[in-house]
Amino acid sequence: MAAITYPRLIKRVRAVLIDWTFTILVIFLSIWIGSKMGVSTVTGKVLLIVLPILILDPMLVTFTGGTIGHHLMGIRVTRMDGLTRINIVAATARFIVKTLLGWFSFIFVLTTSRYQAVHDVLMHSIVVHKDPQGLPSYEVLTERPPKNDPYLYPSAWRRFLVIAAYWVLYTLIISVCSAIFITPTCLDHQRCGAPEDITSFIISLAWLLGIGWITVRGWGGRLYGGRKKLPATPQHD
Repeated sequence: MAAITYPRLIKRVRAVLIDWTFTILVIFLSIWIGSKMGVSTVTGKVLLIVLPILILDPMLVTFTGGTIGHHLMGIRVTRMDGLTRINIVAATARFIVKTLLGWFSFIFVLTTSRYQAVHDVLMHSIVVHKDPQGLPSYEVLTERPPKNDPYLYPSAWRRFLVIAAYWVLYTLIISVCSAIFITPTCLDHQRCGAPEDITSFIISLAWLLGIGWITVRGWGGRLYGGRKKLPATPQHD
């Protein structure tokens, strides 16, 4: 069996941007067709939005192995074996987690051994190349080698929840800093002077770097609440 190879993060980001574009266009088309057909109930209008979203992501992932963006980028979603497709339940849950977390989910690609985002880790899925033959070597990633340490790591769910809690706490701290150093006129009405623009940029950069640092440290079992531990040493009488 051929070795499983993984795409770079930028390729997955491009796939997401393609999917967003297609989804928005299809939703507008669905709403337009619905209006022409006389759909006027709240339920009908909701279905005109929800059905295209479900078809373009979880259903395509289940029955074809990927979204439109995935296929155009030459990648696909599989189970951990790199061959079989995930089922509709896992694909739907994966889509919901990806939607709720947004770009935060993809930070994990930089830390996990099989380049999994949060929605991949939780649903036991991976994203692989359809056909790596002919691709430049820098586009073809192989599994990161296992860590040679004796530690026991908390479960993926626990590490993720700890990281999410730190995200929230750090975001609150950054929000307080923004309220202290940036005037309400700048924050609420976007009328900012040059010094405030610089301060706002620095705070935004600090937030982004901090979120990345928290993610890397948390997944490595280095945050309080989700720390890695040495296995207990057997006691001998």
